[in-house]
Amino acid sequence: MKHNWLVIANAARARVLEVTDIPGRYEHVADLVHPRSRLKGEQLAGDRPGHVHAEGKGHGLGSTSYEPRTDPREREHDRFAREVAKAVNDGVVKGRCAGVTLVASDPFLGQLRSHLNAQSRKAVLRVVSSDFTTLRDDELARRVAATAAR
Repeated sequence: MKHNWLVIANAARARVLEVTDIPGRYEHVADLVHPRSRLKGEQLAGDRPGHVHAEGKGHGLGSTSYEPRTDPREREHDRFAREVAKAVNDGVVKGRCAGVTLVASDPFLGQLRSHLNAQSRKAVLRVVSSDFTTLRDDELARRVAATAAR
Protein backbone atom coordinates (compact mmCIF):
# COMPACT_ATOMS: atom_id res chain seq x y z
CA MET A 1 0.00 0.00 0.00
CA LYS A 2 1.36 3.40 -1.00
CA HIS A 3 1.51 6.04 1.70
CA ASN A 4 1.66 9.79 1.42
CA TRP A 5 4.91 11.66 1.78
CA LEU A 6 5.60 14.72 3.87
CA VAL A 7 8.42 16.93 2.57
CA ILE A 8 9.86 19.35 5.14
CA ALA A 9 12.39 21.75 3.63
CA ASN A 10 14.27 25.01 3.65
CA ALA A 11 17.10 26.16 1.37
CA ALA A 12 19.72 24.09 3.23
CA ARG A 13 17.96 20.99 4.57
CA ALA A 14 15.11 18.71 3.53
CA ARG A 15 13.49 15.69 5.10
CA VAL A 16 11.29 13.35 3.10
CA LEU A 17 9.04 11.39 5.42
CA GLU A 18 6.47 8.69 4.76
CA VAL A 19 3.27 9.08 6.73
CA THR A 20 2.51 5.79 8.50
CA ASP A 21 -0.78 4.35 9.74
CA ILE A 22 0.20 5.36 13.29
CA PRO A 23 -0.69 9.05 13.79
CA GLY A 24 2.37 11.19 14.45
CA ARG A 25 4.84 8.51 13.34
CA TYR A 26 6.91 8.86 10.20
CA GLU A 27 9.31 6.64 8.30
CA HIS A 28 12.34 8.54 7.04
CA VAL A 29 12.71 8.20 3.28
CA ALA A 30 15.51 10.73 2.74
CA ASP A 31 17.51 13.40 4.56
CA LEU A 32 19.05 15.91 2.19
CA VAL A 33 21.53 18.57 3.28
CA HIS A 34 23.02 21.38 1.20
CA PRO A 35 25.52 23.33 3.36
CA ARG A 36 26.55 25.63 0.48
CA SER A 37 23.14 27.32 0.79
CA ARG A 38 24.23 28.68 4.16
CA LEU A 39 27.39 30.35 2.81
CA LYS A 40 27.58 34.04 1.99
CA GLY A 41 27.66 35.09 -1.65
CA GLU A 42 31.31 36.16 -1.42
CA GLN A 43 32.25 32.67 -0.23
CA LEU A 44 30.50 31.07 -3.20
CA ALA A 45 31.97 33.31 -5.90
CA GLY A 46 35.68 33.51 -6.71
CA ASP A 47 35.88 37.29 -7.08
CA ARG A 48 34.22 40.18 -5.39
CA PRO A 49 30.73 40.27 -6.87
CA GLY A 50 29.93 42.97 -9.38
CA HIS A 51 33.38 44.45 -10.08
CA VAL A 52 35.36 44.69 -13.29
CA HIS A 53 38.92 45.95 -13.32
CA ALA A 54 40.42 47.40 -16.49
CA GLU A 55 44.17 47.95 -16.10
CA GLY A 56 45.91 50.76 -17.95
CA LYS A 57 42.66 52.51 -18.87
CA GLY A 58 41.47 55.98 -17.95
CA HIS A 59 40.07 57.00 -14.58
CA GLY A 60 36.70 55.44 -13.82
CA LEU A 61 37.03 52.34 -15.95
CA GLY A 62 38.76 50.43 -13.17
CA SER A 63 35.85 51.03 -10.83
CA THR A 64 33.06 49.81 -13.07
CA SER A 65 30.46 47.98 -11.09
CA TYR A 66 27.34 46.05 -12.10
CA GLU A 67 24.79 43.71 -10.56
CA PRO A 68 25.46 40.02 -11.20
CA ARG A 69 22.79 38.29 -13.27
CA THR A 70 22.21 35.62 -10.65
CA ASP A 71 23.11 35.87 -7.00
CA PRO A 72 25.41 32.95 -6.04
CA ARG A 73 23.23 32.11 -3.03
CA GLU A 74 20.10 32.01 -5.19
CA ARG A 75 21.90 29.64 -7.57
CA GLU A 76 22.70 27.32 -4.65
CA HIS A 77 19.12 27.47 -3.38
CA ASP A 78 17.88 26.60 -6.86
CA ARG A 79 20.33 23.67 -7.11
CA PHE A 80 19.03 22.30 -3.84
CA ALA A 81 15.41 22.84 -4.90
CA ARG A 82 16.14 20.74 -8.00
CA GLU A 83 17.68 18.00 -5.83
CA VAL A 84 14.67 17.87 -3.49
CA ALA A 85 12.23 17.99 -6.41
CA LYS A 86 14.09 15.10 -8.06
CA ALA A 87 13.61 12.98 -4.94
CA VAL A 88 9.88 13.78 -4.93
CA ASN A 89 9.53 13.29 -8.70
CA ASP A 90 11.27 9.91 -8.51
CA GLY A 91 9.02 8.79 -5.65
CA VAL A 92 5.84 9.75 -7.49
CA VAL A 93 6.90 8.36 -10.89
CA LYS A 94 8.07 5.05 -9.37
CA GLY A 95 4.83 4.75 -7.41
CA ARG A 96 6.48 4.89 -3.99
CA CYS A 97 4.02 7.53 -2.74
CA ALA A 98 0.39 8.33 -3.42
CA GLY A 99 0.40 12.00 -2.47
CA VAL A 100 2.74 14.71 -1.23
CA THR A 101 2.41 17.44 1.39
CA LEU A 102 5.01 20.18 0.97
CA VAL A 103 6.07 22.21 4.00
CA ALA A 104 8.83 24.66 3.12
CA SER A 105 10.04 28.14 3.91
CA ASP A 106 9.48 31.06 1.55
CA PRO A 107 10.80 31.62 -1.10
CA PHE A 108 12.25 28.10 -1.23
CA LEU A 109 8.72 26.68 -1.47
CA GLY A 110 8.22 28.44 -4.80
CA GLN A 111 11.57 27.23 -6.12
CA LEU A 112 10.76 23.67 -5.08
CA ARG A 113 7.31 23.73 -6.68
CA SER A 114 8.72 25.12 -9.93
CA HIS A 115 10.93 22.02 -10.32
CA LEU A 116 8.22 19.42 -9.72
CA ASN A 117 7.16 17.54 -12.84
CA ALA A 118 3.53 17.44 -13.96
CA GLN A 119 2.83 14.09 -12.28
CA SER A 120 4.24 15.32 -8.95
CA ARG A 121 2.27 18.57 -9.15
CA LYS A 122 -0.91 16.50 -9.47
CA ALA A 123 0.13 14.46 -6.42
CA VAL A 124 0.51 17.53 -4.18
CA LEU A 125 -2.20 17.32 -1.52
CA ARG A 126 -1.33 20.38 0.52
CA VAL A 127 1.21 23.17 0.66
CA VAL A 128 2.30 24.90 3.88
CA SER A 129 4.63 27.89 3.91
CA SER A 130 6.63 27.32 7.13
CA ASP A 131 10.05 26.15 8.20
CA PHE A 132 9.65 22.99 10.31
CA THR A 133 13.08 21.51 9.51
CA THR A 134 14.35 21.64 13.09
CA LEU A 135 11.32 20.00 14.73
CA ARG A 136 11.30 16.49 16.18
CA ASP A 137 8.78 14.08 14.67
CA ASP A 138 6.26 14.40 17.53
CA GLU A 139 6.27 18.22 17.38
CA LEU A 140 6.20 18.08 13.59
CA ALA A 141 3.06 15.93 13.70
CA ARG A 142 1.35 18.47 15.99
CA ARG A 143 2.29 21.43 13.81
CA VAL A 144 1.24 19.73 10.58
CA ALA A 145 -2.09 18.71 12.15
CA ALA A 146 -2.60 22.29 13.37
CA THR A 147 -2.05 23.66 9.85
CA ALA A 148 -4.57 21.17 8.47
CA ALA A 149 -7.19 22.39 10.94
CA ARG A 150 -6.93 25.99 9.68
